[in-house]
Amino acid sequence: MKVFWDPDCLLHDPPYEILSGDKLPYFESPARLQLVKKALERNPLLFECEVVSFESSSHGRDITRYIELVHSREYLSYLSNAYDEWVRSGASTVAVLPETFPHPKLLPAPTQTDVGSLSPFAQAGYYCFDLSCPITKTTYSSAIASVGVALSAARELAAASGPHGPQTGVFALCRPPGHHAGTSLCGGYCFFNNVAVAARFLQSLSSARAERHRIAILDIDYHHGNGSKSLPLALRFSLQVKHTDSRIAQEIFYSDPSVLYSSLHAVDDYPYFTGAVTEKGVGEGMNANFNYPLPRGTEDSDYCAALLEATENIRKFDPGYLLVSVGVDTFSNDPQGDFKLSHSCYTAIGEIIADLGKPTLFVMEGGYHMETLGENFRAVLEEFQERSRGKTSD
Repeated sequence: MKVFWDPDCLLHDPPYEILSGDKLPYFESPARLQLVKKALERNPLLFECEVVSFESSSHGRDITRYIELVHSREYLSYLSNAYDEWVRSGASTVAVLPETFPHPKLLPAPTQTDVGSLSPFAQAGYYCFDLSCPITKTTYSSAIASVGVALSAARELAAASGPHGPQTGVFALCRPPGHHAGTSLCGGYCFFNNVAVAARFLQSLSSARAERHRIAILDIDYHHGNGSKSLPLALRFSLQVKHTDSRIAQEIFYSDPSVLYSSLHAVDDYPYFTGAVTEKGVGEGMNANFNYPLPRGTEDSDYCAALLEATENIRKFDPGYLLVSVGVDTFSNDPQGDFKLSHSCYTAIGEIIADLGKPTLFVMEGGYHMETLGENFRAVLEEFQERSRGKTSD
């Protein structure tokens, strides 16, 4: 299995975040990527780690074009300039961190405001929904590199198999992660939605919209991937602020029938306001969104039962590609989650995903128990790859 990564993904390194009312060291640290990479390198017969920069490839000049298939142009511009504008305003040189958010109760009647005319302090709150996405001097470089890793892996997958081709697995060692990022919103450590951009890239390989490849996204992070396909909170503000890009009025795939989104996540946990069973999509995208909220304390057997249900829906959808937002913050000792999965469950997860028999792109999301992080990721990928090898030999 090819594993793609970029050293620039290590640059984003805020000193702290605000979590549960406390100022804490940043959980989503560069060490996460390094630990996973080292764990995979211990099995060189199965994993081939490759440093890659999408920017240096033949597609490199188009990287922002692919990002704009998912994110608004205004948001891309904001992230690229936010830190410099923040510092110029006299704010802290440590990082951009919101101090206020545009809550709907502040605006009982719709108003028309040009976001670009707002102060850096107002923009920080408008483009972010929590206090876990500090923007430092190097954040944008890391976020762009993370998207490039996902795109490079997607390109490899397409070249190796094509849609509905032989089962192939690739792993995008992305950091920062992405599944909480919306069209023009960061949060939950996520700035660009890596898996969503990879999905749109794979679909862009189709010669026409009518032939767009069907994509299934399976999200197995502990937290609901509110950015990828969820009931958009942005709708509440869509009439209040002017945008030149109408895509802000929907979160990425929520109305898109060509992308099936399935998420296993904890109920009544971060990001709290999304991920209900009743969120099934809207318009043409109705019934292309499946949420499997599970209670805190969920153990191996119940988790795998829900995963089997999710993969059965994916099997019926029959996608050309399967994209897996894989997080291991479902582990029993993870400081950011309350599931009780054992290490052996990750082997079972890899087996269940492999049984779908689809060309599969794994994209790294969460996981914060540093002592077991690399081994848990490796368990998923090893079992998937071993099962894939067996199918190929058969």
